Amino acid sequence: MSGIFEHNIRLSLQVIGGGFETALEDIIRQLESPPEHDGRRLTAWEMTREIAEAMGEGFAGLPPNGFDFGCWLWETAPLHVVTIPHANSIGTGHGYRYGVVHLRKIAAKLVGTYVQQQPQKAQNAVELIDMSLDWVDARNLTTYALVDFYDAHLETAEHELLALTAAQRSWRRLIPIGVAARRIGMRIRSSAPAFRILQQSVAHVDDPHVYQALRYAFRISGMYGDQHELITFLTTLQRDGGGKAASLLCEFLRNPRLRWEGSSREEMLQLLRHWRSSEQSDTGIRCIDEAIARLQIATD
Repeated sequence: MSGIFEHNIRLSLQVIGGGFETALEDIIRQLESPPEHDGRRLTAWEMTREIAEAMGEGFAGLPPNGFDFGCWLWETAPLHVVTIPHANSIGTGHGYRYGVVHLRKIAAKLVGTYVQQQPQKAQNAVELIDMSLDWVDARNLTTYALVDFYDAHLETAEHELLALTAAQRSWRRLIPIGVAARRIGMRIRSSAPAFRILQQSVAHVDDPHVYQALRYAFRISGMYGDQHELITFLTTLQRDGGGKAASLLCEFLRNPRLRWEGSSREEMLQLLRHWRSSEQSDTGIRCIDEAIARLQIATD
């Protein structure tokens, strides 16, 4: 592994000197021909992580070309195909797409290294998400380049994140939801701003990508956050616009890893019964009935 690290430290020096195309060719060769370690060939994800971490170390002092390269790599990744050894059937069937995933993970990690230390670059990283090819792309950029920064500065950046919940460019709406999920899952005692963000994001639940991101955030809250605080939030949600959120509520409650304990289970059952009494759609009523039945079985 030390050989990979040293190789990519040298590669970062090429980038600093302006050799973007040469560095990209080298990265692709590494992904297509990974070395063996402990008797097995490294996976594409392991190589992606090793390359990004080593190059990030090579950009110590944050030379401007490191950030520029990360942005350039994100933009140019869709132009390249990476032939991943032993790719699964999905990867083989979508070779074009498969290469983009790994190149863009490296790009996002490098960009995130700079955003953490140079907050003024956060807006540049936000703009990159507009070029996302799909949910995976947008999630990776949010996770690797933006979540840590915004979580660390949530109290001062809340207004900016609330504005992003209603961004005209819909991929940007995922950023505040990702930040909210991180805060709720990792910092239970300071999650009020995160729930305010989710409250505003629900207004765009008709966007399928927002729906998917909210479902993830709700599950994180149910598994790792304060369940009583989550129920308080859901009660407000039901009062202010439960119709839009009913299917979202039911889907997140289907998660078999959720474990409702004692009083929180009773609070959730009470909320669901109240929600059902005001629900108007047959689909909403059925899914709430199913959720109630599952919780009651767990109680019994």
